[in-house]
Amino acid sequence: MTETIWQFFLGIGDVWHSIFMGLIAFVETLFPPFPGDILYIALSGLGVSRDIPIYFLWLPGFLGCMASTLILDSMGRSSKMEKLESLIIRASGKNGFERSKRLLAGHGAWILIFSRFIPGIRSLLVVVAASTGMKKSSVLACTSFSVILWYALMVLAGIILGAELDRAANFMAELTAVLLMVTLAAVVVGGTIMIVRMKRGEK
Repeated sequence: MTETIWQFFLGIGDVWHSIFMGLIAFVETLFPPFPGDILYIALSGLGVSRDIPIYFLWLPGFLGCMASTLILDSMGRSSKMEKLESLIIRASGKNGFERSKRLLAGHGAWILIFSRFIPGIRSLLVVVAASTGMKKSSVLACTSFSVILWYALMVLAGIILGAELDRAANFMAELTAVLLMVTLAAVVVGGTIMIVRMKRGEK
């Protein structure tokens, strides 16, 4: 599927380049299985070769992702959240929803600030944060910081790797592995600190 989409993008004109980059970010945020990051990196490389200003390679990702974030936030605040929860669990894996709740407990703002760098559940974190009553302004402000950094990284990767789909895919595989290890380490360290504090409180 990725190769087919890529071949389509190779044929689009410069005028549509940034528009389709924004669309990719929008779809990938709402539907994480879509290989949006790989395509975004390769399209950034292609954009550089077409002399498209770097700003117009980064901005579409930010706008597309934030548009989807507004939808995800609304989903989290919906009165039909119970019905949505089963769909979310199906899309993100069996333990995704519960993992998101545990991560957000007590540190919601900080988790959202780095949410784009948490593989697998980054979009789900927005839904869960909204469903737990976090202010909409806080959700959007924290998420926007993460989105700014993420798409800056995607564009930088595109500049370095060029318009090469395979290289973009390899980069994302390696980056995801590193981010998973960092996330796991952070959870272990955070859990250890909580246990130590609890034990100290009992004394």
